[in-house]
Amino acid sequence: MTSLIANSGLINYFDKGGAWMWALLACSVIGLAVIIYKLVWLWLAGRGAEGLVRATTDLVERGERVQARDLCDQSHVAVAQVMHSVLEAAEVGHEAPRDAALSAGAAQVAELESGLPVLSTIANIAPLIGFLGTVSGMIRAFTAIAEHGMGEPGVVAAGIGEALITTASGLIVAIPCFIAYSFFVARVNGMALTLELAGSRLANLLTGSERDAA
Repeated sequence: MTSLIANSGLINYFDKGGAWMWALLACSVIGLAVIIYKLVWLWLAGRGAEGLVRATTDLVERGERVQARDLCDQSHVAVAQVMHSVLEAAEVGHEAPRDAALSAGAAQVAELESGLPVLSTIANIAPLIGFLGTVSGMIRAFTAIAEHGMGEPGVVAAGIGEALITTASGLIVAIPCFIAYSFFVARVNGMALTLELAGSRLANLLTGSERDAA
């Protein structure tokens, strides 16, 4: 019974917000989907990265490059793709290991950043949509005053209510999206640093071992 009353209250709140509430609803659904996707994706992309880097570099230091590459093949974390590219470049010889680390790292960072522009856009436009609702609500209120005077306070209050509801709804959508965007950017920057350090260290190991062999 309580949930039914709460649901009816939310529906009533939504109806009073006017047509712009549909745009805000779409923004909230898209933003929530992106947040869930990025949480899962970044967790999978960074899970066990430090242990993989240590194990791979230990194998390379022992001269077991094939085993190191097989270890990277078996992992789906972002740093594994970078180290695999470095090992493959050292074996094939068509590209310098350091160049392979840079290009593979850039590709992985671009993949990690996917979806973030959408989240940033929602965080920026949701308050603007709410402001549009504010303007339309005030226009409705002043139109009611022009047509009925101050003798119909209910009609005027409906327009003012629409203005306030859309403003609040825009902020309710934007604030979580902005917080999530800031968190994801910090997380991606940290992972990008890990990719860069792991790729550079592995490239230095491979280059140094080739010099020693020569």
